[in-house]
Amino acid sequence: MAKQQKLLNIDANAKTVKGQKKGYMTGILYLAPANLSGREVCAWRTPECSAFCLNTAGRGQFNTTQKSRIKKTKALFKDRAAFHAQLGKEIQALEKRAAKAGFKPCVRLNGTSDLDFTPVINAFPHIQFYDYTKGSNRMLQYLEGKLPKNYHLTFSLSETNMTNALLALEAGGNVAVVFPTKKGKDLPKKYMGYKVVDGDESDLRFLDTKRRKGVKGVIVGLRAKGKARSEGGTDSTFVREVA
Repeated sequence: MAKQQKLLNIDANAKTVKGQKKGYMTGILYLAPANLSGREVCAWRTPECSAFCLNTAGRGQFNTTQKSRIKKTKALFKDRAAFHAQLGKEIQALEKRAAKAGFKPCVRLNGTSDLDFTPVINAFPHIQFYDYTKGSNRMLQYLEGKLPKNYHLTFSLSETNMTNALLALEAGGNVAVVFPTKKGKDLPKKYMGYKVVDGDESDLRFLDTKRRKGVKGVIVGLRAKGKARSEGGTDSTFVREVA
């Protein structure tokens, strides 16, 4: 990479900061989603997922943020080894910063992407990593214990993957569902017969439940934000009506 730019966003948004109350400091990598950079980073995206992506929510609405995410994504595909090396250095820095402040570090490498970062995750077996994914095969690998032990995945419900979402729940996985519930209002207690946990209380999905044989997963309830709330998302199947 010609000129290095900071890759990890550390507790710089309202949701990840909430994790500090639970004892964690979070680093998130935000890339340019879909194929905005000229490279596809969301292989399993659907039309509604693309239309209501959170890429432009919060600081994502600024041109400088969008340019930064595109630059990062291009850097990743130009020299993956160099990108991973810098990412490793920043994770080490996060670890030191968290320890100094009395927190545990955790990392989400797919803030606005859905890529395989297994080499990076394997390099830090003592650090908790987590992501959301729409990849059914990837989720199956996780449920079968074929992904790193320090990696937690939450499956994201879309307008096309309900069958796979139900299979994930039955196998003990968690599934993220977007509801039209307004900020400050309570999410439903159950959805499709499964317990709903409030996914807006923090971004620490690995604390929702422990995946155990014979124990069903939970629904991670998320309130519609960004375009999903303001540009017709609540009239689509991307946002699920509360029964």
